[in-house]
Amino acid sequence: MKKTFVFIAVLLALAGCARPLIKNYYVLNYAPDTLTTRKSQTPYEKTIRLRPFAIEKIYAKPNIIYRENPYQLSFYNDHLWAVRPADMISDLIFNHLESINLVRTAVRRIDEKTAPDYELWGSVLAIEEYDSDDFWYAHLKIMAVLNDYKTGRTIYSRTFDHTRKVESKTPIAVVKTLSEVMDYIVSMLMTDLDSVIYEHTKSVGSDKRSNRNE
Repeated sequence: MKKTFVFIAVLLALAGCARPLIKNYYVLNYAPDTLTTRKSQTPYEKTIRLRPFAIEKIYAKPNIIYRENPYQLSFYNDHLWAVRPADMISDLIFNHLESINLVRTAVRRIDEKTAPDYELWGSVLAIEEYDSDDFWYAHLKIMAVLNDYKTGRTIYSRTFDHTRKVESKTPIAVVKTLSEVMDYIVSMLMTDLDSVIYEHTKSVGSDKRSNRNE
């Protein structure tokens, strides 16, 4: 009986000495690149509404996800996103859109008095660390869609899927590389939107002139 009490006392003592798990919180962050080559040197006289991006359920967790093969996912208990990943990516896209002055107005919500010209939306399909024996990689996959708001017609759709090697095998290095990949993806998205809006504006103007001549 005494041995049992001694054993329990030792377990309690060890439990008291155990250090609490320290949680680390991360965000994606980058300074948006300017759109150096653009179809229009001035902002388009248009309004884009950014709809909150969706996200695959498995990536909606606050835990940063890592994997070692295509079939198994693991979660860090002590390395977490400070902001919900879908919200974080939506905020970065909106900030990028505003910073380069692609259009006259970028909004998150629809004003009851003024409807937007376009609606940009999409989904985060993957945001993760991918580990191999030799290197770690940052993987980000995002689908983006642009609709003509008045007609509801999709005028642009593209899926960006990029993986980049990480400098060191640490979660902070993964987040830094994911930020660089995010910058790369959204810069390509803005270049695409510049071309799409330019061509769409021309086609709409041409249609109006044709209707007047009929």
